[in-house]
Amino acid sequence: MKKKLWATLVAFIALMVFATSAFAAARWRNVASISPSISAGDNNYTCEISCLSGTTKIDCTLVLYEKGLFGTYSEVSRSSSTYYGHTHEFSGTANIKSGTTYKLVTTATVTRNGSSETVSNTFEKKC
Repeated sequence: MKKKLWATLVAFIALMVFATSAFAAARWRNVASISPSISAGDNNYTCEISCLSGTTKIDCTLVLYEKGLFGTYSEVSRSSSTYYGHTHEFSGTANIKSGTTYKLVTTATVTRNGSSETVSNTFEKKC
C-alpha cells in the first residue's frame, strides 16, 4: 500500500513540474530585458530595452495611460522613437500626478541579424 501511495505521489509531483514548465511565458528571441519606470517627481516615464548582441535597430512606442475614477484607463501621452544599437532608454513626459495609478505599455520591434521581433510589456504603478 505504501509503495502504491509513494508511486502516485511521485507521479503527481512530476506531472505538476512538467505542467508548470509547459505553461511558462515564452522568452523573447532578441530581447534580454525590458525595464519600465514611471516617475511623478520629474513627470517622466521611461523604458530601457536591452537586446542581444547583433541587434541593429529598436523601434519603440511607449503609451502612458491614467487610471480613472471607475477603473478605466485613458491615454495621456505617447512617445515613439528609433534607436540604432542594442541597448537604449526610451522616454516621454507627461503631467504625472502623485496618488494616481498609471499603466505604461511598451511595444518594440527589434531587428537582430536581419530578423525582426515585436515584443510588448505592460507596467502599472501608483505614483
